[in-house]
Order: sequence, then structure tokens, then C-alpha cells
Amino acid sequence: MTTLGTKLRKLRDDKKMSQSEIANMLGVSQSAYNKWEADQAKPNLDNLLKISSFHEIDPSDLLEEKPSINYSNNEFNDSNVFNHIFNHNQTVNLQSPELLKSVINNQEQISKLIETQTRLIESLLKK
Repeated sequence: MTTLGTKLRKLRDDKKMSQSEIANMLGVSQSAYNKWEADQAKPNLDNLLKISSFHEIDPSDLLEEKPSINYSNNEFNDSNVFNHIFNHNQTVNLQSPELLKSVINNQEQISKLIETQTRLIESLLKK
């Protein structure tokens, strides 16, 4: 799973910054930031919003723990996405109960993310 700490480390590495530099930009101690990257503590809402603003990403992207997926070829287009997901010889029953459950589960996850995003936006607007 990609945790908040893993995401923070990658974002910091992408900017080629030290923990101290990021911590100074956010107005927190280096040890506090280190604990966030090590998944030993979580930032409060104010710091989470500062982090997402600094990295120009949606706060919900930081909060959601996702399975780690590494694709050797990250270039997808409409014609080959289906082929990356399913084997050419595999028959897919689009009405299978498992597929329907998966789609419903994904929609529930999306709804939760939208609710979280709405709460975060509302808290930003109150400031």
C-alpha cells in the first residue's frame, strides 16, 4: 500500500528537497516532518492543507491509501487500456456479479473521496 509517508517522501524527492527544507516551508520542525514520512504520526488538517497546497495536489490524494502499482509503460490510450487490464484470450462477462460488486465498491469509494474533498474545501473557504 502507498501510505501518506511514502507519498510525502516521493513528493519531496521529486522536488529534490531535504526534510528540513520542506519542514521550514511548512512551518514545522524537521522531526515532526520526519515522523510523517516514517508513518509514525499524521499531520493535522492545517498541515495537510499546507502540504497539498505546497505540492499542488488534492488533499484527498494524500489521504487515500492505494495499492502500489508500477507499470513498465505508463502510456495508455483508449485503444489499449482494455488490453492492459484483460488478457486477449480472456472472456469478460460484463454482467458478472463480481464485476458489478467491484463497480459498486468503486463508486462508493469515489463518493467517500468526494465527501472528504467537499469537507476540505469547506474548511478552506471558512478561513
